[in-house]
Amino acid sequence: MNTSRPGGEHVHDHNGDSLALTDLRRRLEAGRARMRLNKTVLAGRAGLGRTTLSEAFQTDGPVPSAQTVGALARALGLPVGELLELQREAAGGGGGERPGPGRLIGEWEPHDLEVHPAGHSRVVGGADASGSRVLSGYVRREHDRVLDEAVRDVAAGCSRIVVLVGTSSTGKTRACWEAVQPLAEKGWGLWHPFDPTRAEAALEDLHRVGPRTVV
Repeated sequence: MNTSRPGGEHVHDHNGDSLALTDLRRRLEAGRARMRLNKTVLAGRAGLGRTTLSEAFQTDGPVPSAQTVGALARALGLPVGELLELQREAAGGGGGERPGPGRLIGEWEPHDLEVHPAGHSRVVGGADASGSRVLSGYVRREHDRVLDEAVRDVAAGCSRIVVLVGTSSTGKTRACWEAVQPLAEKGWGLWHPFDPTRAEAALEDLHRVGPRTVV
């Protein structure tokens, strides 16, 4: 879905917004009207602040973040991928700030986050998919309760830092992956600094990390 001219010039409406942003807001508003939700109720369903939600619908307002769009799309039963494509185009067209690092938790493949498969990993897929590896069953341990508490805190608006200590392949990354799944349902993002090294990547872009992001 592209709203730029052949030469790369982005098309804007009479308000100065890109057509992608206008279309994004139109589809969000149509979804809200279809479900007959006022903005206060919708903010609660999407796990968003009232100001954040209002700005997402506001003409001439900033381009909403990918996390905000994902949360609204899920709450309204709209196609997440299509709305995120519109958001990316609107943000890239000069209508907003440079998007923060990372992507929605639900868009990650856990093995790309260095979750080690236990034994042989099974691959599933369909006619139109290259296949994805299925994680083995997960057995909760004592530290999972600590992670659950941290996730509840951040979902309520309190930032937390948690450090898991253990030798290689003891399940640290898998435990973190399982812990953040409730945040995925709320449209949170995840950033995995990696290249050229974890430390260098983190130092380079840490200042750009947006709200509602797991690092």
